[in-house]
Amino acid sequence: MTTIPKTAKNGHSDERFPIIQAGKAACRLYGLSKTTVADIARLLGKSPATLYRTFPSKAEIWDAIAADFYESDLCFEPSSAGDLARATDQLKETMLGHHRLLLQALQGDPQMFGLIVLTASSNWPSFRQFRTRLHGLVGELIRAGIGTKEFQRTDARAAASCLCASLVVLWDPRLVGATPPNHCEISAQELVSFAIDALR
Repeated sequence: MTTIPKTAKNGHSDERFPIIQAGKAACRLYGLSKTTVADIARLLGKSPATLYRTFPSKAEIWDAIAADFYESDLCFEPSSAGDLARATDQLKETMLGHHRLLLQALQGDPQMFGLIVLTASSNWPSFRQFRTRLHGLVGELIRAGIGTKEFQRTDARAAASCLCASLVVLWDPRLVGATPPNHCEISAQELVSFAIDALR
């Protein structure tokens, strides 16, 4: 069996990193519901007790794995085109980009997608951080749109919360996973355009 390196080669010195990577590998290999701390420890060539010295519980290991997945696989940033980029276009790209990444995870990485559904259902810190990051990015783009007069002057933070709430079906993993691709006659593009029109 191939083991996970005990030291990370990409600059991560945090002792949590190899555990997180081994946890991802174990989840994909054995499945979310069947993976144990002993499975993760075995991939590292360590004892479960060693892992518990870094993470007090299995739930904290799963939350750290999910946080890493959110950051590495589900972190979308709109393309930058300098001062000529319209906030409206970047906002559309952001919401549709997050939706696309979630669909890719649902279809191509079902075990990890199941994990992030768990984090959302349980409101774990990793999901709250993902949601906060999305709201913050949307708020920045709304402020930019107010500055360029694309959007009416308003409380950008409140507007970001409202926009994200109205488009929750596109970025909340629970809803993305529960909604068949062709269930709604309204496309994601139409839904995002309709929501953004409220800012004008």
